[in-house]
Amino acid sequence: MDEQDVRTLLDDLAQAPAPPSRVDVVGAVTTARRGRRVRTATSVAASVLVAGLATTLTYAVIDRSPPPTGSSAPPPAAAPAPSAPARFDPLVRYASFGWLPEQDTLDWRTTSINGERLTLKASRFVPDPANGPGATLPATHVEVRLYAAGVAPLTERPIETQLPGEGTRTVPYGPVTGAPAVNGAPAYWVGVPGDSGTLILKWRYAADGWAELSVSRLKGDPRETARRIAEALRTDGAERLRFPFKFTGLSPEIRPTASEIEEGGLAGAWRATLDLNLRPDGHGPALSVSVHPGTDGLVPNTTVDGHPARRDTFDGDHLGTPQYSDRLSVSDVDGLQADLFIDAMSAADATPLGPDGVLGVYRGLAVHADRAGWTSQPLVR
Repeated sequence: MDEQDVRTLLDDLAQAPAPPSRVDVVGAVTTARRGRRVRTATSVAASVLVAGLATTLTYAVIDRSPPPTGSSAPPPAAAPAPSAPARFDPLVRYASFGWLPEQDTLDWRTTSINGERLTLKASRFVPDPANGPGATLPATHVEVRLYAAGVAPLTERPIETQLPGEGTRTVPYGPVTGAPAVNGAPAYWVGVPGDSGTLILKWRYAADGWAELSVSRLKGDPRETARRIAEALRTDGAERLRFPFKFTGLSPEIRPTASEIEEGGLAGAWRATLDLNLRPDGHGPALSVSVHPGTDGLVPNTTVDGHPARRDTFDGDHLGTPQYSDRLSVSDVDGLQADLFIDAMSAADATPLGPDGVLGVYRGLAVHADRAGWTSQPLVR
């Protein structure tokens, strides 16, 4: 198992439904994102450098579906896709919510895409002043995952959970029972071991592609609401995502492999991330950039173009495998912070990403706090 395999495995674990927990939404724009975006954090460099560096990563632009005429209005049925994509394009929004319950209150939205999976999330958090300023509790959560052709969904893989009276162990999802068809396709209800509050509806959005819808803490009948969300899901979209940054001067061999945008909530913040790689399968030298408002608790150790910054580099051995990581965070850039990450087997292996590592990449990065400057073409060749 190489580094990319480990990252993919941990990303799968991070996408699995979790039991309810207290969340600081202001902090969720920062620390909670670290837990979910584990691709970079899986390397030894992240464990070595995390004390002095924000290792958050996220991806591309938020879904703002039109509100329904009323919570009881039946959503229009979506036509099944003729076939699932062989791989998702991380720059294209293939799917979006066509209907959501409590549309106006589900104000924290996430869109994340890699080659094998597209994930949409809509959540609501409520203040929890008993646990301090900015603390919140999760109130409602809706999440849909679409898989590329032939990719096994998470519910067909084991899940690590802690059952009552037992220690943590790996068990299959279940029980699995029949559900009403979704737009004519066979569908199933899937239980989450150790989490009775989460319900999963699984169906084929295309003959060769699975979809999973996870809901928790919804008002009314969760099964009926889940079915309505699933039937209204729009697929086969071609809208290009828009990013608050663009690169110039990168190698013509580098290409996007994953993207994500998180936006909204009580803090009204956002974070956009794009992951790139020198190999289309994502197993080569990797570059990630994440941009968000604020400073993310940065502890600077240098300056870049007059901005407070922190750069950390690791070049060594991890569990018998060579590992090279280069990290740069630059804050106070028009009110934004830019985090850049390079992961490779060695410094020489990372050279094609830029002659001066993350600093060279940063020199070719333009960021835009104003959404009018966001672009659907983040790579300028």
